[in-house]
Parts: sequence; C-alpha cells; structure tokens
Amino acid sequence: MRNRSFGVLALPLLISSLFAQANSNLSGQSGMIQMPDARIGADGTWRLGMDFQKPYRAGWSSISVTPWLEGSARFTRFGGLTWLEQGYGDAGDKAFAGKLLLSPEDRYLPALAVGIDDFEGTGLFSSQYLVASKQLGPVDVTLGYGRKRIDGAFGGIRYRPSFLPGFSFVGEYDANDYSKDQYADKSGVDKRKKGANIGVEYQWGWLNGQVGRLTDGTISANAYLSIPLNKKEFIPKIDEPAPLVMLPPRPTEQQWRENPQYRRNLLRALDGQDFRDIRFSLQGNALQLNLANTRIAKPSRAAGRAARIALAYVPFGTRQITVTLEQSGSGVLTYQFTDTDALASYFNGTLSRERLAQTVTVRYASPNDQVSQDEMAEVLTELSNERYRADFQLGDNAGELGQFAVEDLGLSKLRIAPKVGFYFNDPSGVLKYDLYLQSGINLRLAKQTFFETSVSASVLENVSSVSQDSNSRLPHVRSDVAEYKRDGKVTLERALLNQYYHLGAGLYGRASVGLYEEMFGGAGGQVLYQPAGHPFAFDVALDRVRQRGTRGDFRFRDYETTTAIASLHYRMPSQGLVATVRAGRFLAGDEGARFELARRFGSGVEMGAWYTITNGNDTTSPGSVAHPYRDKGIYMSVPLNIMLTKDTSVVGSYGISPWTRDVGQMVASPGDLYSFAARFIRSIEDRDGLTALGDLDDDYPMRPPETILRRRPLGDFGNLVGRGVSDAFSASGVKKALAATGAVWLASRLDNRVERRMGRDAPGKREQKLIDIGNALPWAGLALSGGLAAYEGDDRLSTTAYSALLAGVTTGVAAEAGKWAVGRSRPNSGRGNGDFDNFSKMQSRHSFPSSHVAVATAVVTPFAQEYDMPALYVLPGLTQYARLRTREHWFSDVVAGSALGMVIGGYTWEWNRKRNKHDPAIQVGARSVSLNWDLP
Repeated sequence: MRNRSFGVLALPLLISSLFAQANSNLSGQSGMIQMPDARIGADGTWRLGMDFQKPYRAGWSSISVTPWLEGSARFTRFGGLTWLEQGYGDAGDKAFAGKLLLSPEDRYLPALAVGIDDFEGTGLFSSQYLVASKQLGPVDVTLGYGRKRIDGAFGGIRYRPSFLPGFSFVGEYDANDYSKDQYADKSGVDKRKKGANIGVEYQWGWLNGQVGRLTDGTISANAYLSIPLNKKEFIPKIDEPAPLVMLPPRPTEQQWRENPQYRRNLLRALDGQDFRDIRFSLQGNALQLNLANTRIAKPSRAAGRAARIALAYVPFGTRQITVTLEQSGSGVLTYQFTDTDALASYFNGTLSRERLAQTVTVRYASPNDQVSQDEMAEVLTELSNERYRADFQLGDNAGELGQFAVEDLGLSKLRIAPKVGFYFNDPSGVLKYDLYLQSGINLRLAKQTFFETSVSASVLENVSSVSQDSNSRLPHVRSDVAEYKRDGKVTLERALLNQYYHLGAGLYGRASVGLYEEMFGGAGGQVLYQPAGHPFAFDVALDRVRQRGTRGDFRFRDYETTTAIASLHYRMPSQGLVATVRAGRFLAGDEGARFELARRFGSGVEMGAWYTITNGNDTTSPGSVAHPYRDKGIYMSVPLNIMLTKDTSVVGSYGISPWTRDVGQMVASPGDLYSFAARFIRSIEDRDGLTALGDLDDDYPMRPPETILRRRPLGDFGNLVGRGVSDAFSASGVKKALAATGAVWLASRLDNRVERRMGRDAPGKREQKLIDIGNALPWAGLALSGGLAAYEGDDRLSTTAYSALLAGVTTGVAAEAGKWAVGRSRPNSGRGNGDFDNFSKMQSRHSFPSSHVAVATAVVTPFAQEYDMPALYVLPGLTQYARLRTREHWFSDVVAGSALGMVIGGYTWEWNRKRNKHDPAIQVGARSVSLNWDLP
C-alpha cells in the first residue's frame, strides 16, 4: 500500500482557511472597503444593501451565482448633482459588475480572481482587475492590480479576532483614481487621492454593517442583508395538513366495487390535500390514479401524498399504484410504485428512500397513461353539492398580492386579486407603478380545452404621467405603454381559448386564439419536446398578432405581424443552471436571438438575466448609431412557500429592464408550454426524482455528474502542462518530436509550390463561405466543447468534451508562444518562407505554426479517439484549406499546427482518462460507506 504524507505545515494552513469568508465592499462586490478581493460568497448567498460615502449613495444587490461566479448591480445617486435635461433630481447611474474565481485557495496558493465593474451602459465607474487573497490564521491578505478607475496596484488585510466574535477590522490601500469620476470637480470627489482606508465591521446573523474612514477623512457606511438562498426552508410548515389524520378501514375488492362510499372516501381525502381533476380506476390489483395539484410546490411531494392516501384507502391485495400528475388536462409525470409493501414500509419509516427507489419508476407521462374505466362519475354525482369551494388564497401570478378564489373539483377557477406592476427608468421618473384590481375566470370546457378571461381596473398609478412620447423608430410594440395606462382605466386584459395536446411522452402542443394581453391579440400555437433522460428541451411558437387599441376593449390598431420563436433550453440540474436561446422573428419585426441564463437555488429562488441581439438597430436614445440599444434585464422569482407555514406552489416574480423599448420584444404567451412543464422537469431531474416523497428531507448521497463544473480547469491546465513538459523528454516524447520535425521539414519543401497554387486567383462566393467556416471552426469547437463539458446527460461525453476544451486551450497557448518565438513571415507579407525574426510582435511574422489549425485539430482529437471516429479530422481539414487559401500560412505551418494539435489532443485525452480512472470513489449506502481508490 502506497503511503502519501503531507508537510507539517499542511494542518495549520488548512485550519486557517476556515476563517476565509466574503464580505461586501461599498460597490456591492465581495471586497474590503473600496477595493475588491478574491473572495466569493458561499454558493447562493444573496446580499441586498445600501451604502453612503459622500457624495455618493447607492442601493445594491449581489449574488453568488455559483461557487466561482459573482454578479452585482447597483444604482448610485450623485448628491448635489442633477441631470437637468431628464428631470430625475439627483444624478444617478446604473452599474453591473462580475467576478470570476479562476482558482480557489488551497494549502499553499491563494485564491485568484478576475473582475470587471460597470461593464454595461455609461461605464462611469468602469474597472478591470486581477486579485489574489490568502488566509493566514485570522488575517486575510489581499493583493491585486487594476486598470481604468482602479489605477494600478492595491491591497489590504481583514483581521477577525477570535476574542470579538462577529467583529472584523479592515485596512486597505485604495487605488481608485477619483479624478476620473463623472463631474468629479463639481462633486469634490477629485480631492480624494489614493491612500489608506480603514474600517470596522460587524455581522449578526443575516445582518451586516461596516463603518469606515476614507483617505480624505470622509466617513463611509455600508449595511446589508446576507441571505442564504441555498437553504431549503426558512419557516417550518406547521400549518401543512397531515397526509392522513386517521387510518380508515380498508375494504376488500368486492366491497370497493359494491359500495361507492369507499371510493367517495378516497375522493374526499384527495380533495382535502387540494388535488383536482381526480380520476381513478382499479383493475385487478393495480390502481391507476390521474390528478392535478396546483398547491403543493414539488410534484414528487404531491405524488407521495397521493400515493400515501391511495395506499390507505384502496382494497387489500392492491400490489401496484400508478400516479400520473397532470397539468391543464395533460399528463406530465408518471410515478409507478410496483411494490406497495415497500411503499408502506417507507411511509412507516422502516425502509430507506434509497431502497424504495429500486421499486419506483419515474418517467414522462405517455398519452396512454389514462384510467381505463373512470370510477369517478358515480361518485361525483353523489358529491355534486360539494364540488365548489371558495376561500382567500395567495396570488397565482407575478405581482398579485393575494386573491379570493372559487374553484371546483376540476380545473375551473374564478378569482379576484389586487395586483401591482412596476416600470423602471422612464425619462420622466426613475420608478413608475400601477396598482390595480384584476378579476378573471379560467373555465374548463373539455378535458384539454380552456377559456380564460380577465378584466383589470386601475386603482392607483403614475405610469400615465409619462410626458415624453416614444422616440423609437421601430413599431411601438411596447414603448407606448403610458398611452395604454392613460386611456384604459378598465381593461379587458385577456379573452382567449386554449387547446392543449398531449402528443407523446414529453411532447406537447397548444393552439390559442383571442386577446393575448393588454397590447396584442391574435392566433397561434406552440410545440414543446422534452426528450427523456436528456437535460434539454426544444419548443417552437408561431403567432399571428395584431396590436390592440389603447382603451382595453375590442378595438385594434393597424399594426400586425407574425412572430416565430424557436427556443432551446439547456439545463445543468446538479447546479440549478438553465441556459436558454430564443431565436427568430420578434414583435417589432426584428430578427435575432435572445440569450437567457438563470440559476435556481436550493430554496427554489431563481435569478436570471437576458440579453437580446437583433437587427432592429435601435439607434435612438438610450442607444446610438455606434451602439444600438439591446434589450436586456434581470429577473427574480421567489417561491412563497419558503416564507409561509403551509406549502404552496405560488411564485412571486419580477423583472427589471433598464428601458421600455421596442427592440427584441416578445408577445405574452397565452400558455407557455415550457413554463407549464418546468416544475415537473425539475422534479424528475432532482436526484432520484423522489425528493420529499414522504414529506421528509431524506436525500441520500448520489454520485454527481462528471462535468466541468466539478473540476478545476486552471489547476488541471497547470498539471497538464507540467506533466506534458516532463513526458516530452521521455523516449516516446522524443520519437514523436522527431517524427513531427521530419514531417514539417518535408512539408517545407512544398511551401512555395502550394503557395503559388493557392494564390493563383481570388476565391468565389461559395468558396469564400467554405473558407469562413474553416476559419470559424476552431473557436466554434472550443465553444461547443465548453458547452458539452457541462452536459449532465452523459458522463463519457462531458469528460471527452472537457479533454477537448483543455487540449484546445493548451494548444492555443503553445501555438501562440511558438509564433512569437519563431517569428516566421506569412506568405501574404511577400518576404518568403525563409524570413525569420525571432520574438517579433508583428502579426505579419506570426506564421509558424498555424494556431487555427492546431486548435481545430486538438479539439477534434479527443472525440476522434474516444469514439473511434477518424472521419472527424475532415473538420480541421477545412481549417487547413482556409488558412492556405487566404495565404495566412505556409504549408509547413499547417502541417506543424496539425502535428501539435494531434499530439496535445491525444496526450490530454489519455491524461484525463487515466486521472479519472485513478480518482477515489466514495459510495455511500443506507447502512454502509465504501472507498474505492485504484492507485496508479
């Protein structure tokens, strides 16, 4: 057995790292007072705060999106200064910042991070920086270097004394160049020079505060909440109804058939747990149960409640229970419990969930998962006087403050709700609001057919006070919102007919006609496909719409258009990440794509952002000819069950876009199918698909997917380079080097002949397209490898993609270093293939080797070797042709690039395979823990 020991210094250094934690600076980023550090808050930490440092005061928010990525946003007021032309009062500025952790701290090396501040919009506080932090006992030491507003080197320390719990003391060297601030001479901040800032901090639970003295004597203050969004539950569900109050007498199968009272009891028990649209059938010893539940947040928990109740009420001898959860009349998830004895043991606490999972199948529902003989008709007739219920509930949609609802045992519902909406940053005021009363009905006409209508009446709003007309040159699909609020005090918001279709397992459709929203009506449809076992989904929506009049009735404007949006939703379930791309034709007739990225935390809180690029070319303010406006924004959704004593699926959501513009806009969906299926998809992808099945937090350890998000790319790059340099001098490495050198020498004999042939004429249009594809392939390959390296549906694919990504980056660095060292002239420079100027910075002397070819070959090689597909080398062949045809490289440059890419790609693939094989594997079972480690 191999004995591996660590240095005596390892233990104290490891203990000292326990002191490391992240605090926020005055800009909302993790840092000291003014300066950033290399820390990122615990995964899912959301901070919300306010700070003051004359002449600035700001409200800010930051979020640890992942353990290695932090984002923040703030709105800063400039005291005593005004944007007179906009009428805002004190001048203000929005800023967004981001920080990426390149390498976490270990026993010997510091944490290393890069960051960018104020990267979007005016850029008044723009900075970029590289920073390192190392914990030494109770002292956290930071050193960094920045450019732009952070001008040069900076650093500082944070001391957390053990004898003063909650307190810390901060000192830093502030490298900000305040003279570059907007109107610095008028605000007086130009008198603040670089120098030392000091401060004291205190933390008590979620509450944090800092008071500091800046270099010019100014007192600063920063106060914020720090909320752990990965905490599953903040308030115990003490008011949640128990699954079973008492155990009822179970009938025999004959009693069940002959006496409807037993079926009636099952219906009442399910209704008491807020199940709707209930249908069931007992065939032999198998019960099929189809139902919907719009109250319970987790579908797996709803399925568990239904199964527990059914188990208590069905006849003795029932061996199998199948529960199909539905949405809008369509089955979405099916839970098949094949061993009711195991299910009973689990609910009684004598069987673990891990063991139960072996007897349960969770899958996307098929249209065939229906009751063969509905036993509800007779029961419903007897319960006709109990079919309706009225009560006060939480709101169902964004902005609703609550609702009075009347609903039946099906899916029809009448509701009245107060609602509030906000509009941000109009030129006549920073914040506009609209408080109104909304009444609506969702009437089920047939199994999958629904009529929906809603009317709203404005109570209090100031949106109509917007005094400036829209300056947009695009069709005013959104920017005339003030006219709609001014003219339509009572508005028919929606009146539409939706027909849903369950076309297959994971395949759904919708057809709609009517008034979609306040501004548009029309007809259209959508199709969604969610393939089983894969973390992605596709949907296509096509709508022909016409703009409604501003009075909220049945009158329309002349503008009409067709929108066609195709969407790809790519999920990383273990991380709670969802990336969405929506491409097609948008509401103002512009074409392009909208990119969305969202993170869902353990509590169910979701935060995301979107950015849209279209050919709308919105050059009017706030855009410009040089920088057309792009629709963008951030949003947040909060499940209200984390704040309540009773479970609910209601989610409060809100989005903020810097401006209300017309570019990149979409019509409000009459019933978006991905939103319809999203919570069910999350449920089936959450571990074994049985989370909270028995109303317990009984998750057990499971092997996580092998993706890039579990790896340390910077550390792996260093280890790969170090091992590769060592192996290059081995016998095998020398042979490969000699072979490559010989091939390059032979190719150099053909340099001039190939050059004359490639430069004989200009490429045609078709050939130029081929050349463009060849030139783009290396970077497309890197991007695709990065995306596949995060793919959680296939460990083999994600591991190979990670090898390809690592090989591509390593090869690119090696090729660029080679170009700089060799200094060979390019063919198009006219200096010949024998002209060299070592260590030249001129691009015309960066010919050997071809980095395009090297990277393309390196990215392809791991896939070609892992899947035995040599035909993939056709792809870098296109890149080879492109580089030769455009006279960017000599033939020997291309051969050298191919050899470099093939060697590094193959070496990286083999290195990563061996490393994964010898990684320790921990298997945790219900009653055992085992460690498997195949030492090399």
